[in-house]
Amino acid sequence: MSQEYEGASGWNFFLEDEPLRRWLSARKAPHDAVQRLADFGELCGGRLDALIAEAQRDENLPALERYDRWGNRVDFIRYCPPQLEVRRLVLSSGVLPPVPFWERMVKAYLVNQCGEGGAACALAMTDGLASLIERHGSPEQKKRWLPVLQDPGGPTPLTGGQFVTEKQGGSVVSDNEARAIRAPDGTWRLTGLKWFCSNPGELWVTTAKPEGSSSVALFLVPRRLKDGSLNACHILRLKDICGTRGKATAEVEYRGAEAEMIGRASHGLAILMRTVIRTSRVHVAAGSLGALRRALVEARLYAQSRTVLGRPAAELPGVAKSLAKIEAAWRGGQLAFFEMIRAIEEDDPAAEVLIPLLKVGMSRAASDAVREAQMVFAGNGILRDFSILPRLSQDAVVQEIWEGTHAVLSGHVEKALRRGDSRKAFSALLDGAPLPDDLDGEEFCLAAFEALCRSLLRRAAPARAA
Repeated sequence: MSQEYEGASGWNFFLEDEPLRRWLSARKAPHDAVQRLADFGELCGGRLDALIAEAQRDENLPALERYDRWGNRVDFIRYCPPQLEVRRLVLSSGVLPPVPFWERMVKAYLVNQCGEGGAACALAMTDGLASLIERHGSPEQKKRWLPVLQDPGGPTPLTGGQFVTEKQGGSVVSDNEARAIRAPDGTWRLTGLKWFCSNPGELWVTTAKPEGSSSVALFLVPRRLKDGSLNACHILRLKDICGTRGKATAEVEYRGAEAEMIGRASHGLAILMRTVIRTSRVHVAAGSLGALRRALVEARLYAQSRTVLGRPAAELPGVAKSLAKIEAAWRGGQLAFFEMIRAIEEDDPAAEVLIPLLKVGMSRAASDAVREAQMVFAGNGILRDFSILPRLSQDAVVQEIWEGTHAVLSGHVEKALRRGDSRKAFSALLDGAPLPDDLDGEEFCLAAFEALCRSLLRRAAPARAA
């Protein structure tokens, strides 16, 4: 084998993506925004990629620091310097509101080509939390918390967390048991155990039921109170997750933790789904597309550098078929991603189908593509010190599960399609191809996603030929 394979490290992920640049040209993206994306693409393929690789070493993963040297409780997640630098660089690159939605999502796609890396999931949750406060926060909450989320110099940049899941609840948030009691000063005190607490930082969103109510209300919880003291939130342990290992996920117990309600108590679950969870699911699509793109690039570079029987492996029929399969998945998935962005921006009813559909379809496509790329690499595809692929494969599985499994999201797709306006708008994207009527659940979603990608690829073919 030739020793020339070095992978895509050092690439400008934006400039190397011709379909992305063509899409931006078609939508007449402002020149300054395109330049920002070019700069960010260079950052992602260069400095960020190298820093993330260093931060993902076993000895550099997040660690829980419970007490300081004097025995005082600190409950702090200690990140290594490369990880903190990654987060500062990403946050300083304009990835949160009020940066336009389409620009933020393109940047999420680009940064995920480095893998989750401890930053991409943190970005998704911080983005969702910022959007939540922008839309539903009081003037006081906006004034106090938005600067914290936007601060690249804070203790943990990209500091927004999401503490919703409980042992008994899982995806059924209404079954959660954490309770909230109103204090005389108007704040709330939370008690209960949160089972998956993603990205513990300085501020997070959580759920609890107000005393005497069965409604799930939404709360903001700070790690530290106004006087600088720690809130009554105890980190019990960090989860040993198979992927997305660069960002911490913990178990946290509320022991009378001070919290601020956001929005009306009876609307908590609806607000959570329409802002935080919706944003995270869009980020899953962006992240999965990014992983898919990196898998294609790495497999292509490797196959071009490896010599088999006197010719590049890329020319072997089986390898060429694998590369073509991954490329088709990327091109179709990218067009579907662009369509979802358009639908969200235009408040098109098709978005209500596209968001859960792409959560299922894109995350599954990413897992399949990374696995296919590993087969191109053969034995080298499972060596963690040879390429990014093993890390991408682990992250891709987490993306499939995070914010709802395929079974859960398939139900959301079917519910959206029962609404006439959403079904009509989505069906229009299929160019007359009927929705599958003999499948249900995940199989239906995957078939509908593939039909969407085929339709969009056919529609785009004349433009590519021209």
